[in-house]
Amino acid sequence: MKNLIITLTTALIIMANQVWAQKDSLANQNTNVTRAIKTLVAGDKLKHAQIAVMAVDTKNGDIICQHNQDMSLTPASNLKLFSTAAALELYGPNFKYETELLYSGNIDSNGLLIGDIIIKGGGDPTLGSRFFTNSNPNYIKQMAEAIKSAGIKNVQGNVIGDATIYGDEVLPTTWSWEDIGNYYGAVPSGLSNHDNMTTLHFKTDELGTTAQYTGCSPEVKGMIIDCRAVSSNVTRENTNTFGLPYQFYKTVIGPMPQKKDDVTVRTIIPDPALFMAQELCDTLSSMGISTLGRPFNAKNNKKYLATKDSISKVSILKITSPALSEIIEQTNIWSVNLFAEHCLSLVGLKQVKTTEINSACGALMQFWKKKGMDIEGMSINDGCGLSHYNIITPRQMCFLLTYMRNSKNYNTFNASLTMCGQRGTMSGMCKNTAAWKNARGKSGSIRRVKAYSGYVKSKSGRELAFSILINNFSGTSAEAKNDMEKIISALADFNL
Repeated sequence: MKNLIITLTTALIIMANQVWAQKDSLANQNTNVTRAIKTLVAGDKLKHAQIAVMAVDTKNGDIICQHNQDMSLTPASNLKLFSTAAALELYGPNFKYETELLYSGNIDSNGLLIGDIIIKGGGDPTLGSRFFTNSNPNYIKQMAEAIKSAGIKNVQGNVIGDATIYGDEVLPTTWSWEDIGNYYGAVPSGLSNHDNMTTLHFKTDELGTTAQYTGCSPEVKGMIIDCRAVSSNVTRENTNTFGLPYQFYKTVIGPMPQKKDDVTVRTIIPDPALFMAQELCDTLSSMGISTLGRPFNAKNNKKYLATKDSISKVSILKITSPALSEIIEQTNIWSVNLFAEHCLSLVGLKQVKTTEINSACGALMQFWKKKGMDIEGMSINDGCGLSHYNIITPRQMCFLLTYMRNSKNYNTFNASLTMCGQRGTMSGMCKNTAAWKNARGKSGSIRRVKAYSGYVKSKSGRELAFSILINNFSGTSAEAKNDMEKIISALADFNL
């Protein structure tokens, strides 16, 4: 019996090795794809770089090419595919966020609300967003009109922005200091609005003089700008804004073009929940409805926090977001960091009932592990890929892409990918090749990192998933992109 077990085990191992050898056989052949990879690796600008590539047939698992496919590298915005796909699988394409307007207390015979106005956030990232200009564009006006329709003529209490559906610890601790204060470093809030971004305006004079800060739009009351930007011999500003979320003191450093009446720099809104409450207060005031209290972020109002779950409240308006499918489409096509971080928060809420960044990242990794992904060598530290501490392998990415190709949500996921020759961050790639209007996926780019992952249909009719990751390259980002395009084009030409 013991010898029979040994014999069967040996036979199974031999069969498994034969299966893997069969799947690897194409990758070991001298094909147009393997030749393209060898050319990429031999390039002078990449001799110090780490390069990892893999492409597989999403139907039968055939490995078309592989080079360092299990090397852990930083994926930049390719990581958005992990967070958006997981959110889509957990919530479905039709999920919508909800923002609710309520009041506490009573309205007396004169229309005085003896209580508070409460904006209860549900985590919607689209309110006032430049990516959703036709969705609830007048949401603050809607709220003010709902308050008026409820018979409220004046408010004795406060206007409270309640963003407590999300915790405070949503800022990834591994983000670079130079990224955090800039608009693309905005962190999610339970009451995100205006993409949690405001535009600073500056006037510049003679060469070498300090720029003059003239205001911001939308206006953020209480924000102090320490401008150290200098008029320089440049054609566009190249500044950084430094300052943490909830910190109203911001420092702007870097060159700006000289003698310009309006140089613009985008930065984060320090406290989105407070900002929304302030906007509503101002709109009510313009309608003749005074507020005797003041705008608050709920987390800074101890009385409200102590009683918010016990006091009775009346709901007077609910605002729903666009469907999650639309949000994910904008996230991946235009690489919107804030939306991706909101997707990570959704995963955290569903899986571990918290948006705390480390817990949410751990939940995202465990989600993919439960789907069968080998997460050895993986480290996820945010939802958007801005952290240089994120590492994945091409094999893991190809697993995700293959999984989603066979998911009931594939059509929604596929529609969120940028396509060569159409729109998004890959729109100008692979011109005059078989990949034009064929290859679609996600680009990724941060300092010394370039990545492309997605799908392409080969000349032989195979639906391929591919991932190309390059870290620490010399030369420009554009040069690295041109080299990587050749592999994507070769995959489209693959004819075996």
